Amino acid sequence: FWCELQHQISCAPALSRLQPHHSTRAAHSQHLPHSTHTGMAALRKIAVTAAATASVALASESLRGSAGNLTARGLTESASASCNVHPGCARLNLVGDCCPHPLNNQDLACCSEGGQYEPQPQQQLPAQEDRQSSQGTGYMLPMTPSCDDVNVGLPNCGPAARCQGEYHVDGSNRVLRATSQHCSYVTFETGLHLNQIQQLDADVRIAPGRCSELDNLAFWFFQTQPHGNPVAEPWSHWDALSEVDLMETYIGLGGVNSVNTNFAATGRAKNWNGYTITGGADRHVTMWVDYENTAGCPATRQSGFLTELREIDYQRELPVVSLYVMNCPPGQPCCTGTQCRDMQNGAHTAWACITVKEAPILLTLSNWGSGHRATPGCEIGVSDVRVKTK
Repeated sequence: FWCELQHQISCAPALSRLQPHHSTRAAHSQHLPHSTHTGMAALRKIAVTAAATASVALASESLRGSAGNLTARGLTESASASCNVHPGCARLNLVGDCCPHPLNNQDLACCSEGGQYEPQPQQQLPAQEDRQSSQGTGYMLPMTPSCDDVNVGLPNCGPAARCQGEYHVDGSNRVLRATSQHCSYVTFETGLHLNQIQQLDADVRIAPGRCSELDNLAFWFFQTQPHGNPVAEPWSHWDALSEVDLMETYIGLGGVNSVNTNFAATGRAKNWNGYTITGGADRHVTMWVDYENTAGCPATRQSGFLTELREIDYQRELPVVSLYVMNCPPGQPCCTGTQCRDMQNGAHTAWACITVKEAPILLTLSNWGSGHRATPGCEIGVSDVRVKTK
């Protein structure tokens, strides 16, 4: 993972290689079973701790990464070095061999290798006249706010996480505005299972000049039943290989002051070139599932990852889908139908093999701040969330 476990543990010597499989979406602030949410940004997700009540407490600062194929990714083994030579790690006073690798700013590497993430050339989108209005893509989700403390608030930020009073509703707009230095979040039940979805669209915003360059903000989802024990019932609760971070800041390829699309412990994450936490962003995200599976994801999985790369047996075979995410100017889908298929290998298209749980998707807006210390007034929002089913 990266320096993601930054506030939980001091950076230890780099691991030689991760075992194939999974992780979680918690990094700066672990999202829970989702989360979306691996390196300084990827594994931030959760440290699952089964309480006597069988609820989870996934540690909030660790894993939001990508879980499907840690094997191919692996971590570079390096000689002893100090994280304080890397600007991103220096701000967090980290020590050890756990800084982002210069080639992609994501895999673990020796800090002395230095290097910065270099944005890729702008991806060519379908012509605007060929992109459908968002009004013509599927149907709008009700996005009724809820406060799922068991699956999101408590596991990611502890009992101080706030939901009530932190979100605002205006038409199709859902805004999360931090009223204090406590973590804030709001959840939205969908009733939809991942393998029912063909495409999901939403406009996502980060208000300019309101947030800190180290704040971990996200619009993400994972799949979970509202109650139960994620450790005893892993087939219907969060794990790193089942989380999708449609938008997540700080954690991810760009590091400090970055906006990214991540997966808790697998896949191909992407930085939003030209957008920052402090400068804000107003973009559209389009997510689609390729049921033809041209990327060759495994048909099923029997296990996944919880925090700290702890493997967990699903106790059954669960299906896997090939899922893509890209961002573009707001107001309409980035692509539809065959257009999306043509964008699957695009320079700015994120992709992962995501486990389908026996549970519905839970969408979440979260602000885990910097080390669980939010910036008062920091504001993110989402609007016109639409879904097209199979």
